[in-house]
Amino acid sequence: MEEKLPLYFKEAKKEDEIVNLSKFDIQAFTDTQDFSWSVDNLKKEVKTGWKLYAVMTDDEIVAAVLLKKDGDTLFSKNTPIKMAFQGNGFSHMIKNFYEDEAKKAQANKVINYCPVDNFRMIALNESHGYKRTGNSFGLNQNIIEWVKVL
Repeated sequence: MEEKLPLYFKEAKKEDEIVNLSKFDIQAFTDTQDFSWSVDNLKKEVKTGWKLYAVMTDDEIVAAVLLKKDGDTLFSKNTPIKMAFQGNGFSHMIKNFYEDEAKKAQANKVINYCPVDNFRMIALNESHGYKRTGNSFGLNQNIIEWVKVL
């Protein structure tokens, strides 16, 4: 049986941590009207209450996660997993991270944002019990909203 790589989540709070994540080379939320992947926009997200996390294995960033609690809801969005790390179960670990963080924050539901054409994430959301809300955002309404009641 192949051993899984260790995965951990590190909140980016310091300037250099945010800058390092901004260099993560996957275009995370492309074509959305309200977000483009840059240091300045990541700083704005953090200033508006989003927590930014580097999803790490060893010393390498494999994805980035943004979480924001509002009332009884934890909002979540993430970049794709770097190609070299796909197939290691990391996407499932990220979903589990969302739900664990929601429970810690005493939220009773998780909202996740997903590109309409990201079929892997759509299948992942469905396999984790998320349901489409019918809401969509971004340029051409290409980001769809999913909810999971905990």
